[in-house]
Amino acid sequence: MSLRASILYLLFTVLAFGQNDTVFYKQSNRIMEQAISQVSINNSEHSLQSFSYKRYTKAIFKTQEVLTQELLSDDSNFLFEEVSLHHFDQKNKHTQTVLSSNIPGFEQPYYPLFVRPFYAASIYEKEYTIFDKRFHGPLAKNAFKNYKYELIQTDTQSNHPYYIIQFSPLNDDSETLLEGQLFIDVATFAVQKAIVHHKKNIEATIIHQFEFKEKEGIWFPQKTSMSVSLLNSLEPFYLFGKRIPSGKLPANNNENQVSYFEINSYITETGFNTTEDWIKKRVQVNARETQNTKDNTFWNEYRLHPLTDEEHQIYKESETVVIDKGIERRIQRIEDFGLGFLELGFFDLDLKFLIKYNNYEGFRSGLGGVTNEKLSSFFSVGGYLVRGFKDEAFKYQVSTDFELSRRTNTILGFTFTDDIAEIGSHLYLTDRRTFSLFEPRLVNISEFYQYQTWKANLRHQIIPEIDTELQFSKSDIAQTVNYQFLNDGKAFSNYTLSEIKTSIYWSPFGNFMETPLGVTEYKTGYPRFSTQFTQSVKGFLNGDFNYTKIDFRTDYLLEHINQSFTEIILEGNMAFGDLPLTHSYHAYPNSPNKETVMKRFSVAGIRSFETMYFGEFFSDKLATFQIKHQLKPIQLSSRFQPEIVLISRHAIGTFSNEENHESIGFNTLEKGYSESGIELNKLLFGFGASFAYRYGAYHLPQTQDNISFKFTFNLKL
Repeated sequence: MSLRASILYLLFTVLAFGQNDTVFYKQSNRIMEQAISQVSINNSEHSLQSFSYKRYTKAIFKTQEVLTQELLSDDSNFLFEEVSLHHFDQKNKHTQTVLSSNIPGFEQPYYPLFVRPFYAASIYEKEYTIFDKRFHGPLAKNAFKNYKYELIQTDTQSNHPYYIIQFSPLNDDSETLLEGQLFIDVATFAVQKAIVHHKKNIEATIIHQFEFKEKEGIWFPQKTSMSVSLLNSLEPFYLFGKRIPSGKLPANNNENQVSYFEINSYITETGFNTTEDWIKKRVQVNARETQNTKDNTFWNEYRLHPLTDEEHQIYKESETVVIDKGIERRIQRIEDFGLGFLELGFFDLDLKFLIKYNNYEGFRSGLGGVTNEKLSSFFSVGGYLVRGFKDEAFKYQVSTDFELSRRTNTILGFTFTDDIAEIGSHLYLTDRRTFSLFEPRLVNISEFYQYQTWKANLRHQIIPEIDTELQFSKSDIAQTVNYQFLNDGKAFSNYTLSEIKTSIYWSPFGNFMETPLGVTEYKTGYPRFSTQFTQSVKGFLNGDFNYTKIDFRTDYLLEHINQSFTEIILEGNMAFGDLPLTHSYHAYPNSPNKETVMKRFSVAGIRSFETMYFGEFFSDKLATFQIKHQLKPIQLSSRFQPEIVLISRHAIGTFSNEENHESIGFNTLEKGYSESGIELNKLLFGFGASFAYRYGAYHLPQTQDNISFKFTFNLKL
């Protein structure tokens, strides 16, 4: 054959294979188009009115020798079992009742495990999750924008013939895509089986298996298994409530050892069109068990296979480690520390009061805390005693709370406080306790007022989504700055306020779990709403003024699949009547009153206006809008992953009868205040930098007066 003929033959061969390949991919895409279009029919949560089932789950963490696969003794080896009853209804969606759990060495169940999503519950959803990482689903409506599909086999011999479709990312560099195989039913285009792979950071394989239900004519989930090899090169992830930092593993980083995490779930006792009294279903997860179940007779009823010798060894070793090292107690201490408490017998020491600093008190140090359930499960007694080293004054609080109902979180409390508060500050009663190592704004505040307050509070959770609190209080107010409030021809420096407050927090999209400890929101849903009404009554308990305050706040957090997020906060405050400046509103300024940018260098806040000076603006009607967008962390190495945050803040407000506030000067916000900035977080040991610029109607003549340059601190333990 001549060279010319050989070239022509080769060319035709290549073209023929290319044409066959094109036809092959077109067939794959046609199958997937049908499968995607039939999702609403084949997904049981879309097509069925209701169903129920029991699910047994077994999770194992183990360390093995690489060559022999022999189990090695290691403190990280662990085994966990759970049995739960699941109900689904189109109106109320999914609820889970934990029937029992078995965690070696633990006396009580570890409740966070019951709401831990190790992998996505369904292959049909728009997004698929592995641990805390989100991916585009291979059966999403826009799947062809992210995945390519290849028909690798057609099985016509089984009772239910199927196609095997290989899916893989269109862009190999994408971190939000998966790969694997879909076993698509020839007749219904439903998924009979799905194998999902992820190989970055952690190497995971998840297998979803379905069973055909003849009567319902649907493929229903039957078994899910997950196998994970821990690579963990760049990103942190969470396992058994423990954060595994990037570049670290809980097991020994020995080249001859490897750590695995395996989880298997089996579905039994499936029922369809089940009747259930959904009115009683207050929460998504009901876990009211108080003790772990260790009876093998019970567990053998749900285990598909008895525990192997290796699993028995893991069980015994992990039980010994948990008991000998006091793991259960250590977990509780870590959770308490996250709220700022350290347990000392029947008393929880409040870490908030150990030491602080502000411009008025200087260093503020003391002790505080509250009794815990070791003293009584019905009531608690708490308080604090602190001293400011600059003002040389003691402040204190005494309080007692009575728990009327744990299930509805109904608490009646009485408190007396003698302390100081920032002028113009505002809190919602339903804002729950948070704790940070230090409070950014506090160090620069210099304008306070003194108060002695008696108050009674009643807190009640109407339903899990709605939390309420009612407060009656009497406060005697004195000034620390030169200020007088002119009312009805009389100038007041000291005055008495008798207030009634009611506050409502509504989280309509949150997910809730009920345990013996009460009802908690384990997954925050957005948007959230807080509102508060305050009425001060003149003449009641010697109150001096009549005024009304109405407050509203909503926030929304949109977490993007690429690990960036956008946060929006909108708040409005209104006051009518005889309102003293101490109880008016500010927009949470955070710029010290100093001449140069570097002299104003301090700690940036989280939701504060960084270029607004302390005491510069006050309002009796105020609206603020803040938007923050954090880009995906820049993964330069396992230890160095800085974050870029773009921020824009705006405020507008008015103040009626400014002339009634004497001996103190301030501005108002009728023209609208604006600032924008950027943060570079986690540059070194959690520290970063913040830059903001003030512009618009309240732009100042000197350029440097409009600039804020500060440091940030973000540390996740």
